[in-house]
Amino acid sequence: MLLFGVGASANVTPRIQSEKDNWDVQSVTASPVAMASIGAVLINNAGTDDTADVQVSGNGDGTFMLKSDTPLNLSKYATGFIEFQLRTKSAVPEALSVSIDNEYPNRSSLPIASALAGTGDWETLTLPINCMKPFPGATAINLATVGTPFHLATKDAFSYEITNIKYLLTTSAKPVVDPVTCEAPGNGTDPGTDPGTDPGTDPDTGSGVNNASALVVTDTALYYSGDKSLAQDRSADYPAASFGGTLTDENQVITMDLPGNGAAFLGTDSANGDLSAYQDGAMLLDLKVSSYGDSPNIQIRMDGTAGPDFGTFFTMDSNIVPDDDTWYRCTLPVTSLIPAANTGSVQKALYLSGAWDAMAGLRFAFTNVALKTTIPTGFDSSQPCQKIN
Repeated sequence: MLLFGVGASANVTPRIQSEKDNWDVQSVTASPVAMASIGAVLINNAGTDDTADVQVSGNGDGTFMLKSDTPLNLSKYATGFIEFQLRTKSAVPEALSVSIDNEYPNRSSLPIASALAGTGDWETLTLPINCMKPFPGATAINLATVGTPFHLATKDAFSYEITNIKYLLTTSAKPVVDPVTCEAPGNGTDPGTDPGTDPGTDPDTGSGVNNASALVVTDTALYYSGDKSLAQDRSADYPAASFGGTLTDENQVITMDLPGNGAAFLGTDSANGDLSAYQDGAMLLDLKVSSYGDSPNIQIRMDGTAGPDFGTFFTMDSNIVPDDDTWYRCTLPVTSLIPAANTGSVQKALYLSGAWDAMAGLRFAFTNVALKTTIPTGFDSSQPCQKIN
């Protein structure tokens, strides 16, 4: 079923939605429409008005969507695919998601930023519909009654052209994630058998942080994009928070911008969890640094209720994780984050900041935070972080 493009037969209309205009929705036509968060116009590519030229300003969420006046029954595509063509006209944003939507919170989504090459050429993206899941706070879509069969959203500045949006029952194309595991494809030659006991010499990290390492029953998930049901889920005990900067929590990734002194952390002033089982183990952390700004490093620690534990932290600098906007998967010994005696009552399970009075311009993102009871075999303290391919 072709929704948008040359020969489209579905009864849907292209529209844009702008967060900074109170989530107002406007139709997209051959006459340009501009809103605070997004603008768009229909252009001729392979036909007449068959392509949308879209500009998201970076000022709030900007969404391009296809809206049906009457609900569509898409049940037969439950094991099928959404496919479309997109041409980037600017850098690929950090977070970009395709959804099937019935007005939030009834929305199933799939992050696709890591699947885009961003070369400026047309790229075909094929998404398994069964891998589209609700983000935290949302509910899964009912394919029997769909009002918005296509919904592409980002908060970051992003310009692109899009066309040939369709629903397919089958495909010969390689999807952006594996239709069975819903994990991004990786290229590790020695992935190992378990990230805790046998991580391998060349682990299959996939094309982005959405391919999080599998956890085991003795692990604790603190903020994790992978399957938390395989471990102890303590994310409710240690929610994301910050002070002194702007924290964005989107698509299971936390981004922190600091104009001055501040920090991002997982925890609350009233938290006091017993994490002593991990005092000889390791913290797993996926980290991306866009800029260290004026700070020589990022200081990573845990805080016991007897703290804050200012004196014990892991110093992350550009020799370990360069500020190149690239994701790195890190293994940090818990002993480098908090005194062992304080792990029995932990207030903040993770705390990231910069050098005090030197944080202007510090920008980083993190996800996939978990604790392991032992340090993985083969851990090299001189190379605690590995680039995610």
